[in-house]
Amino acid sequence: MYYDLHTHTVWSDGELSATALVACAADAGVRVLALTDHDTVAGLEEAASAADIHGIVLVSGVEVSMSWQSFGVHIVGLDIDPSYEPLQRGLRRLQEIRRARAVAIVQALADAGLGDAREVLVREGVVSRTHIADWLVAQGHARDRAVAFKRFLARGGPGHVGVMWADMAEVVSWIRGAGGCAVLAHPTRYRLSSGRLQQLVREFAAAGGAALEVVTAGLDAGEIARLARLAEHYHLRASVGSDYHKPLPWRPHPGGLPDLPANCVPVWQERLRMQPRALV
Repeated sequence: MYYDLHTHTVWSDGELSATALVACAADAGVRVLALTDHDTVAGLEEAASAADIHGIVLVSGVEVSMSWQSFGVHIVGLDIDPSYEPLQRGLRRLQEIRRARAVAIVQALADAGLGDAREVLVREGVVSRTHIADWLVAQGHARDRAVAFKRFLARGGPGHVGVMWADMAEVVSWIRGAGGCAVLAHPTRYRLSSGRLQQLVREFAAAGGAALEVVTAGLDAGEIARLARLAEHYHLRASVGSDYHKPLPWRPHPGGLPDLPANCVPVWQERLRMQPRALV
């Protein structure tokens, strides 16, 4: 697989620097890599320098948080101009929401007698619930990140804090205004019924969304085929991304994913900046 169009670094909730991520991707055979940190483009300059060293194509990207009905949903922006001011303003707003949520969670955990997690708030990149979950594990409150989320941070837990992100139309407009492709990220991860997932995809396409992430980590062949049919039905291109955060034995390294199904139109088609150099 030449492409991996969904990855993260320490600037959001990944564990590798941008330089280390690019090196890892190059070692895994990735030829075109998108860095898509949550609600920030801070790592793109470093990643671009590393991509030049390793001889791979770096696609400027971001993963933007939005609210749809009662769900938090993510839209990946690919091949964006990160300096586009409306996008920059939108990301600053989302970073402020993230910061306020993290402060509220830290206070809620303290009120529940779980200790002082304010150290989590002192970091250079965005603060996410993943960082708080890792703190809960380090303090012995949960055996792993998944348990920390389920027991403490999910709805009904002592550290649950609901927020309203940006809405779909404005997120798509930021990405399109920045010259990019809006991609609905990991659609099956929102645990929607078949009907609601179809509604989400339909509304995303109507709002100007360009693509559906058809291949991502953890999907079996049937799920990939189902997403490929959805993309085809709503005339969306198809994207592929590992959603890579850190080396794990049961998750793929960058690029370690199946090919797109034959009925898909790839998101990189006709975009020369998203083509491996040897194919341009």
